[in-house]
Amino acid sequence: MKIGKTYTFTVDRETKLGYVLEKDGEEFFLHHNECNGNTFIPGDKANAFLYVDKKNRVAATLYKPLLEVGETKLLKVTDTNKNLGLFFNIGISKDILMSAEDLPRNEKEWPQVDDKIPCELKIKANRLALKIANKPEITRLCEKEVKLNKNDVVTGYVYRITPEGINLVTDDYEIVFIYKTNFRKKCRLGEKLDVKIIDIHETDYSGTLNKNKEYQIDDDLIIILDYLYKNNGVMLITEKSSPELISKLFNMSKTSFKNAIGRLLKQDKIEILDNKIILKNIY
Repeated sequence: MKIGKTYTFTVDRETKLGYVLEKDGEEFFLHHNECNGNTFIPGDKANAFLYVDKKNRVAATLYKPLLEVGETKLLKVTDTNKNLGLFFNIGISKDILMSAEDLPRNEKEWPQVDDKIPCELKIKANRLALKIANKPEITRLCEKEVKLNKNDVVTGYVYRITPEGINLVTDDYEIVFIYKTNFRKKCRLGEKLDVKIIDIHETDYSGTLNKNKEYQIDDDLIIILDYLYKNNGVMLITEKSSPELISKLFNMSKTSFKNAIGRLLKQDKIEILDNKIILKNIY
């Protein structure tokens, strides 16, 4: 029998600490603390989940897990350890580890306590372990008949971060991709975000975290003005600069940059020269 699965056992005998369960010639211990309020006599049947306890023994519990080996579920982070990784509650007394090896090298991208991640339960080195689920594993869980529509605003959790953007998964296991120009903030895995749907695809959606255009321009103004103040009122980035450079420095598209520069020019806060932009009245 494998850990991470539920089986029907026969109660063989009771001890001072619990019960000995038997199936196909194998015996497993069920502690009284893991009986979930149940009591037994020899010969009774018990549906129990096998896991590795804190003493590194294969043991049984009557607490029903949220998922079994090979299954995927949105799980909540209960603890973090920079050396080991993340711990998640799967419904039993022992939290399960997601190894630091399976997480981003940048710890700032790690989830925080109470963040949620779509996880698949695996067996690793004879222990139960979790890994971040991939797209096929998540989409298999999406059974919602009513799909999302354009302009819907939904809540999702970041489960993938790439140079191109981030992927979110909703509580209904819908996947939303947000391209890098459609958000400004640095995001972490498991972070809860409200996203607006802007496009519909066969197996997922595209979305944006950006506000309406007028509000977004105001936010972009602040970013550019802050850069100017920090650089003595001068920047060598202009409307002629490459989209890649603008994105790297300001985390915005070239179009957004030009819109913000145009607004600052109208407000008479800047002067545009051939190869630089100067902030007026810096002092």
